[in-house]
Amino acid sequence: MKEFGGDEYSGRGYKGLDLKTEKLCGRSFSECRFEDCNFSGADLSGTEFDNCVFSGCNLSNPIIDKARFIDIRFENCKIAGLNFYHCEQMAFDFVFSHCRLVECNFSELKMKRARFESCALEDCDFGSSYLVEASFEDSGFAGCLFHEADLEKASFEGAHGYSIDPRVNKIRGAVFSAPDVLNLLDCFGIKIK
Repeated sequence: MKEFGGDEYSGRGYKGLDLKTEKLCGRSFSECRFEDCNFSGADLSGTEFDNCVFSGCNLSNPIIDKARFIDIRFENCKIAGLNFYHCEQMAFDFVFSHCRLVECNFSELKMKRARFESCALEDCDFGSSYLVEASFEDSGFAGCLFHEADLEKASFEGAHGYSIDPRVNKIRGAVFSAPDVLNLLDCFGIKIK
């Protein structure tokens, strides 16, 4: 594709591109917007995205070894199979809005103030993640793992389907809504009538 003949791109917009076979390795994108683009299976190894927006994109199983995602916003995206621990960084500033996240691994990442707004999260792993002041407001969870995660001052207001064991996760100052706050008792094996 002629759009990607160089190594650095700034302030550009891309719409409706099928990038699954495009070689984007080692490229740098700053303040770019990707709309309705298909990154399914794309090789993004060593690629840096800085202050970019992904809207309506399919990010299913791209290769992100040593990639960097700095100040990224995802809107109405399908994001599947991303193992963010493969990235070159351990701290992220993410906003996910109205996204579907399936089998994504956020283990051991630092995501202070990350936002997961009105998202559907399925089988995602947040083991040992630093999620202080994160927001999961109005999001739905299915089969997600929170283990040894720091969720202090996080907001689960309006969220549902989560299962968080307060014995192995830090939840001091976190905000939960009724009736789903009762999910915090799942680990005790008790019945509530």
